[in-house]
Amino acid sequence: MKISGWVRWFMVSFLLALTWQAADAQNQRLWIPLKPEKAPLPVKVVVRGRQLNYYPMEKGTAIELTIQGPETLRVLSRVEFGGDTTGEKSYYVRYMREDGKKGNVGCKATATAGAVLADSQSLYLGNSRNVYIEVPRGQHTYKFSLGSKDDDKLYLRFYRPTTDMAAQSQNVVFTPTKYTSAVALIIREEQSTYYRVGPQDSVKVDVIGPTTMQVYTRLEFDATMVTDQKFLIRVFEDGKQKQVFAFRSKPSEITEYRNKSDKIAGKADKLFVEVPRGKHEYRFEILNNGHSALLRFFIPRKDLTNNL
Repeated sequence: MKISGWVRWFMVSFLLALTWQAADAQNQRLWIPLKPEKAPLPVKVVVRGRQLNYYPMEKGTAIELTIQGPETLRVLSRVEFGGDTTGEKSYYVRYMREDGKKGNVGCKATATAGAVLADSQSLYLGNSRNVYIEVPRGQHTYKFSLGSKDDDKLYLRFYRPTTDMAAQSQNVVFTPTKYTSAVALIIREEQSTYYRVGPQDSVKVDVIGPTTMQVYTRLEFDATMVTDQKFLIRVFEDGKQKQVFAFRSKPSEITEYRNKSDKIAGKADKLFVEVPRGKHEYRFEILNNGHSALLRFFIPRKDLTNNL
């Protein structure tokens, strides 16, 4: 059976909209903190200059939290490293629901100078790690504790996604059509996925216009680079150069890599690409030889349902 041209284009448009909506659901949630019913007194942790309450957990202590489902419970954890700012630790976030269902989620973290106890700033914590628990319908209580073989002290925070639609961003994240490297960054305790362009990495996105694509861009610094660095991002539309954007970047003080890296992410800049009517392919590259940059893509929510 032959599929007519307009039906084929409609199917492409529909699939692209589904892809963008799925990316939105995964990456654009807004989270609000939860306070456990039973827990040790919270302690202040300084994360990239910002003070946050964490609940400490060590052997002999437990944390209990009740939440109404269906819901997603986000548990953010950091492991204590003491005075050591190097090395790596593995640990488990262990929990048990009131009906006896248990969960053990393994985490691995490196020490970071960007997270210290407010009352003892020579005591370092690890990179933040997130565990997501799908809470079934009804009211449920989760108890978090260490296992008999767990020796490291943990610090926890708890969140649920907001249901306030007015708080949702007018722009939604979408995933490139083709990319070689996805990079997870932790920015003020929130994880975001960026895509790398560089000597060995490339990114392509398909967009249906008319719309305006917004792109966050971060230069990646290494030990050989000065702290005030110029760089250029070139954008191709359907194989032809469309525009070159010039930026000046410094290392970010509030951003860290989810996985261990010898690079430092720069502060975020924005570029905007005007997309004409129809379906178009965009390719991005950095013009500075030997350097790399990280990109994250947004589109206005109202344009998700654009058709060809």
